[in-house]
Formats: sequence, structure tokens, C-alpha cells
Amino acid sequence: MAFNANSTVTGLTTLTVGIPIAGPYVVSGKLQLPNQTEGDPSSSQVVVTITQTPSGGGPTTIYTGLAGARGFSVIAQCAALDAIAVSMTSAAAVDQAINAIKSTISVG
Repeated sequence: MAFNANSTVTGLTTLTVGIPIAGPYVVSGKLQLPNQTEGDPSSSQVVVTITQTPSGGGPTTIYTGLAGARGFSVIAQCAALDAIAVSMTSAAAVDQAINAIKSTISVG
């Protein structure tokens, strides 16, 4: 399989990748989370959720990470024209700043 998509995104957002060829795909990523300052009781609570959506169908969650985890990896069995969406969400105030989160995501 020759398809590989790499992206870097900032903030709490969703990255969606269209799958051109059927087969297994490794969906992985690393997150740079806000640093906890001394005496600050808050810490990052980013949760990564990955969904797979077949062409013409509804999304299915294939991965939900632990809050504050700095990386993830999952293998998705995809059909041609599936869409893989990687979402970063958090309710923690420390994660809400525009560029507080930086994620490097690979699908391939």
C-alpha cells in the first residue's frame, strides 16, 4: 500500500483523512500538551477519539484514548473511500488556548 498521510495540527480540532485503497492502516500520533507550571493544580485532559466512517454510512468509534495521554496508535481495517477522523477534545481550561495543543498525526 503506497498511501501515507502525515499532518501537524494545533488546538482542539478534528483531522479527517480519506482512504483511497482498501487495507489495514496504522493511525498514530504524538501530542505536545501544555506544561504544568509549579503550583498549578490543572493538567491537560486532552482525549483523542478516532472514528471510521464508511462511504455513505455513519461513524464508528475505533479508539478512545486516556485523558492527558501524549500518544496513540491503532490499526484500522479500511475499505476504499472510508474516512478516518482523529479528534482532540478537552474540557480543561489549560487546553483551551488557541495553540496549547500540537498534534502530529500519521495515517498509512
